[in-house]
Amino acid sequence: MRRIKHNLGRLPQVRMGHHRMPDAVLGIGLAGAIAVGTLLPVSQAIASPAANKADAAVVAAAGNQDNQDANRDGDQAASRSEDREAVQQDQGQQDQGQQQDQGQQQDQQAEQEKQAAEQQAEQEKQAAEQKAQEEKQAAEQKAKDEQAAASAKKTYPNNLDGWIEEARDVLAANGQHVPSAKAMRAAAIAESSGNPNAQNNWDSNAKKGTPSIGLTQVIMPTFKAYALPGHTDIRNPVDNLVASSRYCDARYGNMDNMAAARGYGSHWRGY
Repeated sequence: MRRIKHNLGRLPQVRMGHHRMPDAVLGIGLAGAIAVGTLLPVSQAIASPAANKADAAVVAAAGNQDNQDANRDGDQAASRSEDREAVQQDQGQQDQGQQQDQGQQQDQQAEQEKQAAEQQAEQEKQAAEQKAQEEKQAAEQKAKDEQAAASAKKTYPNNLDGWIEEARDVLAANGQHVPSAKAMRAAAIAESSGNPNAQNNWDSNAKKGTPSIGLTQVIMPTFKAYALPGHTDIRNPVDNLVASSRYCDARYGNMDNMAAARGYGSHWRGY
């Protein structure tokens, strides 16, 4: 090497004139172009498989990424679908529960309305019955008042016939059974000869301290038990006839039954 270098060092130096430099430069450029043209296909051939492999790797990676993205999108879509189904199912259950609750509420409301209607109907029925009863009582009281007023306005003779007539009107005005005038007359004549002041002081009742008194000869305990309000004077012939008539209703059915059993005076005995 030393020798070569030494020899090279001794090579004669060639100097190029300025007029030949363009040709030299052109030659060098041409040689470079030829070299590049020769080496470029080779380098491309060498680089092409690697580039192809790189491109394939890039494509494969991109494909894998796309597949992963697609799988991920699919999973996300499936998850969203499941979530929607779950939400829809929950919503459906909630709607069903709400419908059931509404149905129960409607049934309860219908039952309450039915009970309220029945209660109202019962109250209306009771009110109607009470009103009818009150109207009936009012009518009865009105009739009594009218009869009492008629009796009060009416004047009666102050004798046996007048007393009998007035007693019968008093009984009618108070809703009591009214005996015949014949039965009342028979009792008054047979018991006291028509004397309202008569009093028996010798029979068994008198010995007990309760003598028979008045027109029909009743004892005081019996009189008090059957006298009507406003007619409580045992010696008043009208009051005496009224109490005696009510006593006969309780014991014999009515005064006519009692008088008929005694022949209206033909075979009289105590009653």
